[in-house]
Amino acid sequence: MNNKSSKISRRDFLKLSGVTGATAALLGNMPAAFKKAQKALTLAGGNFFEAKPENILYGVCLQCNTQCTIKGKIQDGVLVKVDGNPYSPNNMLPPVDYDTSLAETALMDGKLCPKGQATIQTQYDPYRLVKVLKRAGKRGENKWRVIPFEQAISEIVNGGKLFSNVGEDRVVPGFKDVLVAKDAKVVAGLSADAAAVAAKKMTLDDFKSKHASDLGLLIDPEHPDLGVKNNQFVFQAGRIEPGRNNYAQRFTLNSCGSLNWYDHTTICEQSHHIAYTYATAQYTSGKWATGPNHMKPDMVNAEFAIIWGTSPFEANFGPTIMSETITKSMTERNFHFAVVDPRLSKTAAKGWWIPIQPTGDLPFALGLIRWILDNKRYDATFLANANKGGALAHGEKSWTNATWLVKVDPSTGSGQAGHAGTLLRGSHLGLVTAQANTDAAGKTVTSWVTKDNISYMLDPFV
Repeated sequence: MNNKSSKISRRDFLKLSGVTGATAALLGNMPAAFKKAQKALTLAGGNFFEAKPENILYGVCLQCNTQCTIKGKIQDGVLVKVDGNPYSPNNMLPPVDYDTSLAETALMDGKLCPKGQATIQTQYDPYRLVKVLKRAGKRGENKWRVIPFEQAISEIVNGGKLFSNVGEDRVVPGFKDVLVAKDAKVVAGLSADAAAVAAKKMTLDDFKSKHASDLGLLIDPEHPDLGVKNNQFVFQAGRIEPGRNNYAQRFTLNSCGSLNWYDHTTICEQSHHIAYTYATAQYTSGKWATGPNHMKPDMVNAEFAIIWGTSPFEANFGPTIMSETITKSMTERNFHFAVVDPRLSKTAAKGWWIPIQPTGDLPFALGLIRWILDNKRYDATFLANANKGGALAHGEKSWTNATWLVKVDPSTGSGQAGHAGTLLRGSHLGLVTAQANTDAAGKTVTSWVTKDNISYMLDPFV
């Protein structure tokens, strides 16, 4: 670090401190604040490194899945500070206009959580692995040695007796022993017939006879459902962000031909991903299309919110400006929120605290549902819309299957009632028939015609 370049007098420092405070107070008048800050930061002859846009690198933080946009501050080739990107609404409210010059935004920092600011510790961690390590002892002895990158590639690809130097005589298979199936058509044929065997539509003997020349590609010919040996390569990603996960999926699924690509989601966010996906599903082109798997409450416009299982004023799954948004709504719009939490958290201290007991979430949720039903605090009109036509008639953008009937199969389940099965559709009762039509783009679509010859294009209630 060049101490001379960052030298600043006590008088200039006090001026700078005053302008920094003024900048924070003048967010509504950002250009003026920028000009004052620019003047203060250049008091030392323009040598303050943060005042120069060429010392700022813009990027994305991957310390969590919020993926905030960031600005990294570089001094003498070293990353010395990370802050939020002022162009992004994820880090600043309101964000600066995109046409604002880089020279001006070099002086303005957006918000960034401590985890994001810890990027520097991650980057320069003295224990960060920067070379390939190979086990130099028996399993569990925690003995390692550095090997050249080229050697690592060769051993991973070719395999062999890789640990003979520590007394292990076993042969470790390499990529070449696993990635044996390379013809996509052959793999597709094996997969289709393996599914037929599993569905008891093809015998195992018939499968073996048909694919006799390719049985060596399978993990176990007696269990073709396990697939080809390529599936023995498993990519367990853990937390992996967009960009890296797309590359990893292409490598695993396309290049390696393995089905076994996994990330962390099933042990982290799977429940709300599924809930959001199916709560926002839309019926289109004759089938259900799932919606987005992640949403945030509209704290900007909502009048009331229930914060349950998260704590925006402490540790939260972004965005970074969530606590600011809530505070702004509380002071400017009389916004209120309730916090369901066994402990009096910082977030609960600012809202209506509902101190449920640990493991009391389900009883409390059922109690809320009971109260809504008893007091008829539900949207009966919305629930009555059985299809898109009903939704459009009432000015709604979506509909539910709350009114749909369910077929009951008396041959399944216990007791006389049987077991609930698929939804009952008009076509099952002979009330509608399918009819092929051509839309304006020349694409064939299916419509359903009632006995009155009324057409319902792609109506789900059929």
